[in-house]
Amino acid sequence: MSNIFYQNVPHITGSLLNSFTAQEILNHHNMARQEVGAQPLAWSTKLANYAQQWAEYLSVHNHCTMKHSVCKDNEGNSLGENLWWGSSSDYYKPIDSSVGWLSEKKDYYYQEFGKQTPKPIGHYTQMVWKTTREMGVGVAYCSTGGLLVVANYFPAGNWIGEYPY
Repeated sequence: MSNIFYQNVPHITGSLLNSFTAQEILNHHNMARQEVGAQPLAWSTKLANYAQQWAEYLSVHNHCTMKHSVCKDNEGNSLGENLWWGSSSDYYKPIDSSVGWLSEKKDYYYQEFGKQTPKPIGHYTQMVWKTTREMGVGVAYCSTGGLLVVANYFPAGNWIGEYPY
């Protein structure tokens, strides 16, 4: 894996993210994946659109309170999903979601997923899950000024009893 940034995000990302910001998040995920020997992810406009719809739903109907979706696409395929919220869209940017998820790495000690851990590690393990190949991200801005980020992954990771990489 000599070039983790091989895949470019299309100009139309499938969400409210512009292509530069989407590329920044994809590159950040692929850097984390390269560190553990996982293949790079590709950007999916379909997943980004699904993530965007859920982010907007949470913003409008759930008062920007985080809640996982059914984590399935329209064909019934299981999706992985990471959620993140920042209190101020003036301060926090969408890349901060990926940085936050990666920060769980310090609490992860290589083991089968699902074993008891003292701190959450599931966002990180989904980022680097070896069989995941695509991702898409959506964002919503809360009426209180906050920023909500939803990332969807296919195929889903975090399978109990399996190793992430």
